[in-house]
Amino acid sequence: MNGRKIMNMNTGWLYSASDNTGAHLPEFDDSRFERVGIPHANTVIGAHKGEDFQKYIERYRFVSWYRRHFSLPAECCGKRIIIGFEGVATVAEVYVNGKPAGSHKGAYTGFEFDITDRVSFDGDNVVAVRVDSTKHPDIPPEGGDVDYCLFGGIVRNVTLTAVSPVYISDVFLTAPGLGPQGGKVRSAVSVRNTTGETKVLSVETAIFDKNGAEAARTVSGEASVKDGGSVTFDTDEIKNPRLWSVDDPYLYTAEVSLLENGEKIDTVETKIGLRWFEFTDTGFYLNGEKLKIRGVNRHEQWPWQGRAIPDKLQARDADMVKGTGFNAVRCSHYPQSPAFLSRCDEIGLIVFEEAPGWQHVGDSEWQEIYKTNIEEMILRDRNHPSVFTWGVRVNESWDNRELYTATTALAKALDPTRPTHGVRRNENYDSTEMIEDIFCANYIYPEVPRLRPFISSEHSWEHWTDGCGLPWATDAQAAEFTKSFADVVDYYYSNDNCLGGFAWSMFDYDNEVNYTRTGHVFYSGMYDIFRHDKPVSHFYRSQTESAEKPELYIASYWTESSPADVEVYGGCDEVELFVNGVSVGRIKPNLYMNVPHPAFKFKNVKFEAGTLTAVGYIGGRERVRTERKTPGPAAGLSAVPDYGTLTADGSDMTSVTVELLDENGTRLPYAADLVSIEIEGPADFIGENPIALEGGRAAFLIRSRFGQTGTVACTVSAAGVRSGRCEIAVNEYNDETSVPC
Repeated sequence: MNGRKIMNMNTGWLYSASDNTGAHLPEFDDSRFERVGIPHANTVIGAHKGEDFQKYIERYRFVSWYRRHFSLPAECCGKRIIIGFEGVATVAEVYVNGKPAGSHKGAYTGFEFDITDRVSFDGDNVVAVRVDSTKHPDIPPEGGDVDYCLFGGIVRNVTLTAVSPVYISDVFLTAPGLGPQGGKVRSAVSVRNTTGETKVLSVETAIFDKNGAEAARTVSGEASVKDGGSVTFDTDEIKNPRLWSVDDPYLYTAEVSLLENGEKIDTVETKIGLRWFEFTDTGFYLNGEKLKIRGVNRHEQWPWQGRAIPDKLQARDADMVKGTGFNAVRCSHYPQSPAFLSRCDEIGLIVFEEAPGWQHVGDSEWQEIYKTNIEEMILRDRNHPSVFTWGVRVNESWDNRELYTATTALAKALDPTRPTHGVRRNENYDSTEMIEDIFCANYIYPEVPRLRPFISSEHSWEHWTDGCGLPWATDAQAAEFTKSFADVVDYYYSNDNCLGGFAWSMFDYDNEVNYTRTGHVFYSGMYDIFRHDKPVSHFYRSQTESAEKPELYIASYWTESSPADVEVYGGCDEVELFVNGVSVGRIKPNLYMNVPHPAFKFKNVKFEAGTLTAVGYIGGRERVRTERKTPGPAAGLSAVPDYGTLTADGSDMTSVTVELLDENGTRLPYAADLVSIEIEGPADFIGENPIALEGGRAAFLIRSRFGQTGTVACTVSAAGVRSGRCEIAVNEYNDETSVPC
């Protein structure tokens, strides 16, 4: 084997929900452990909401053990072996063949250990991980109240990497001086030499476009490296580069190789995006063009499973953010999955990333862990073109000059190419000092901010407790909920002193604090906790440019109780509204007039049961039409999976949406019927059974079982209506990179 080999270590784990004495020893009897796949939640929570939900939260607060038997392929002989964890909640102690390999504190940043001296290259090995998911007031974000759930388990991927005894330990790629005509890529490469001998080495960086054509290639001069050395150099110039932007997120591939006597002994491959940007007092500029930041806050959380979700669902969340009309996402309030960030790279989402924390700042020990988490975050993510700024201040915390001077300096030392930001609560807006580069404040919308560059880092809080954000909100309530967001978007589009904003939030989510008194679910999302849309999401969708078919959405369920004023969201010049085929008017936009695509309000539309149709015109021509039908009596249930196929790796999963429909297929938007679920086939059910519909729909999860293939049949039923059914195929798992058990 030349170079490095990265192996998947997500399958074949054994799990116990007990703090077993001696579980780190290779001879420990783990025959009663449960076989699981990674990512893995230490417990599946039995409900997704409720005033007694705190008892469910407490159920992931325990110590568990994970064990993995493995053998190394013969080609790994003579290599260094490194085990890597993307995320363990919250404290991990790792043992290999009974010997401690290292420990890590923090639920949101990854870590790795060199285990070469602890493994056998020609026999069986056991890695054992003690996972402490109890409360840790000494580790960020804990110590005070936390407005989200940490969950527990090995919640992200695990890998095993075999590398040369002399290998690349870190690569940082930048493009200083980049312009429209061209620029050079600067490679800062750190080398690890474990041989104990001085080596004469050089480094080569090659840049390729999407078609595989070489854009640049440069070899550094030779250098003598004993251990821990680094090399920094510039590649040849890339002429007329295709720049990364939110509309054209073009990615090059960089291959960075370590050479000894002209031969490659290690290669690291990464995607890079070439772009430059600037946050100024009166505007944000990407590649020289002014861009308003239209963003949303996102929590990494799903019902029942918490954060233990496969990469494809992380990526799907990014697709939903982009598809909803946002060009930016704030990772609130912790570093999020590498799979999520990689997808942001691919689809063109600007990322504001932050270290873990929420309001509370602990003692000196806590603060040192916070700094370590910042370092881990930046070193992990500084090659992502989507990441534009580092959050180095605990969200909504009070001033702490000593800490935030240190964290800002740390970020600048690790990455001088990006600015820093810090998020304030509105209570200390008037008095807080600004140590970071970008001034962010929550829930305040000044005409002239006292400090700049200024961004509204969270906005629209007015309806957290009055029901307007509930999935079963009435038309009138949903319109008020949308207005609370649209008014702020209208504000920042009309004001160059505000560079943009981040709506709170993308999805409803479970929280520990429950200060909204809504059953531990924070109903602040564009989508509910199951990822089902609310009307407000369509306002944002209407802000996107579409050459094919613009968004057009009627914000009314068209029932007898619907308001007489009908709002329509769409990227059109004019909209005409019809009631049962009869036009009630054709109007130009008249609502939220500063946003890219203002909305349409038709006043005093007389209700008639039947069909409400909207037709959108651009340049005088019909471009799009949509309709709403008055919901009739409940007729049947539907069951629709997000993914029709799964892989039998033990962790792949899909959500299945359940809806109550009338005979025309119209969802009953206020239905709360109790639905029973039956599952047959090689998969596990995750959810509540029975489950009450919320706004006429709900969902559950289906997770594959390792090695079991076939068809999973899902049947949903409720009293007095037709049952619904869907099938999901589970295919064979065949990953040649998987570490043998």
